[in-house]
Amino acid sequence: MRIINWFSKNFRYYVVFSKEALFILGLIFVHSFVEKALLDILITHLQGVWGIHKSAQAVNLQEGTAAVLQILFAFALDAYLGRFKMGLVLFWNADWHSDIRTFYIGLVLITLAKAAKEVSLKAFLDDQFMAKDIPTTEKEKERQHSRSNVWWRSASILGSIAAIFVPSSLKLLSMISAIAMMIAYLWLWLGAKFYECNRPTGSAISDVLFVIRTAVRKSDLPYATTPEQLFQNYKGVTRIEPCISWLMWLDKAPIMIEEVNRPDKNCTVAQVKEVKFLLALIPMWTTFLTYSLVDATGSTFFFVQVSNIDDKFPVTVFVILVTVTISAIDYLCDFLFQKIGNEMNGQLIRRGRIGVGMAFSVICCIFAWKNAVHWLYLVKIYTKPSLHINIFSLTPQFIFLGIMKGFSEGGLQSFFCSQVSESLKNYGPPFGECVIGIGKFLSMFCILIFGRWFGKYINFSRLDNYYALLTLLSFVNLLIYCLVAYWYGDVRFSPEVDCEPLIEGAQDSIRPLVLPSFSDQMPNNLQYIGVSTRRTRSLSDKMPNISPYFSVFRRGTWSFPSPAQPTNPNRLDYAHEKENEQLLNLKISDSKHRDVL
Repeated sequence: MRIINWFSKNFRYYVVFSKEALFILGLIFVHSFVEKALLDILITHLQGVWGIHKSAQAVNLQEGTAAVLQILFAFALDAYLGRFKMGLVLFWNADWHSDIRTFYIGLVLITLAKAAKEVSLKAFLDDQFMAKDIPTTEKEKERQHSRSNVWWRSASILGSIAAIFVPSSLKLLSMISAIAMMIAYLWLWLGAKFYECNRPTGSAISDVLFVIRTAVRKSDLPYATTPEQLFQNYKGVTRIEPCISWLMWLDKAPIMIEEVNRPDKNCTVAQVKEVKFLLALIPMWTTFLTYSLVDATGSTFFFVQVSNIDDKFPVTVFVILVTVTISAIDYLCDFLFQKIGNEMNGQLIRRGRIGVGMAFSVICCIFAWKNAVHWLYLVKIYTKPSLHINIFSLTPQFIFLGIMKGFSEGGLQSFFCSQVSESLKNYGPPFGECVIGIGKFLSMFCILIFGRWFGKYINFSRLDNYYALLTLLSFVNLLIYCLVAYWYGDVRFSPEVDCEPLIEGAQDSIRPLVLPSFSDQMPNNLQYIGVSTRRTRSLSDKMPNISPYFSVFRRGTWSFPSPAQPTNPNRLDYAHEKENEQLLNLKISDSKHRDVL
């Protein structure tokens, strides 16, 4: 009886009917089908004509470009979904007419469409559930997000299962996929009148670029020596946290200048803090470049090994195995976060999760190396080595690949959300994919440099040498990550810490900045930058009841899928709340002062 009650309670919590989602369901199903049947195993369709060397480079180029472009396509929700249909049709025409130029055009369009789909389709589905029952608390928002995930995962699983039973011919597969995409797209348009379409009103990336551009323009200025020289400096600091030497140049962005020939807009201290915490993630992102080499190998040479043993076996089975493993690891980590997130340091858990994933990248490469060595041994002894090996002997390397991705990529998104402000949290997945995409570009160069190890076919290639190289690189990268993770445990990454003073000896080399009018205007006429109109207003006169929000551009909130977070509050958002409280208190005291006068 308890089991029935538990199941009934969770069913009502996670499952809800939505006519909007019903129309989007077909497109999710077809996208999952096409990705698993065609894009994820693209190298198996190309190796027969191009060989594994050229095919692996083409796949890495396609996947890397699609990942990097996600940052750009994150600015336009639901804008490029039609390109997928066009790309699949051109793919079919390329094989039918044997026109290599048409094939490349189709590959480019599919790459663009895949990048747009990653940042738009899931967010569009989330918007429908958010509009259906507008959440007022974080718990209600999480419930709506969970209900959206049920529809998304259900359709994706069905699409993945359908991909197992499709023919292996590229021409026939492309034709089926194109027809299915047309039908799904028409079905999507039939529900157009029911959809909640939120037009994007701006992006937090605009603020990031604004701060960087302003800091570059003010690079010739000396650093601030007094708190009054920094715009909207409510905490009274001369250094903006996090205090990192190679990001100190950003501290010049909020410096106020009063020169006619320099009409630069001022950045607030809070804006610079957001950007510094974002750019402080660069060392963490760098450790994922070597990780991306293993990830790129998993989507290329791993599938070549499968198709070489049995070309009739549906390679999609191993794609689904990796996907299921990733999902299982995500659920496991979410469960552990809920149990120990309040008792242990949240940052330590996130860094540890990434470290475990890095360790499994080494294990994955070791198992792949053993299988490659065994295959070359069979090639030397037997004329048909595929008859003397079981295809499921490759299962461990795919399982470890899924474990690696589940721990590392999910941990990276969780760590990203813990470091940045609320306005940038939605960009966790695009930024993470962008870093991994850059790593796949590096994989192209590795294959090019060690090209002598790769023949046209796997029997004439030395994949064992390449896997041994990846094992060594992954182990070295694991050691480097341990140092980077230790560095992120420093107190400098706590927004509550005021960075005083400047680095040792810097005060002697800094020239004072003369601001004649600022000291006169500061007591009675505090200035700020408006959110939407960007006009200068008086805080005490124009904002009697509205708390400030430090942004130069309007922005909409996008619900990119992100992993569950520990319950620890975001430190950067907490610091911003404290600054807002100080601003409100300053406004009240200023109002009382004017009343007394």
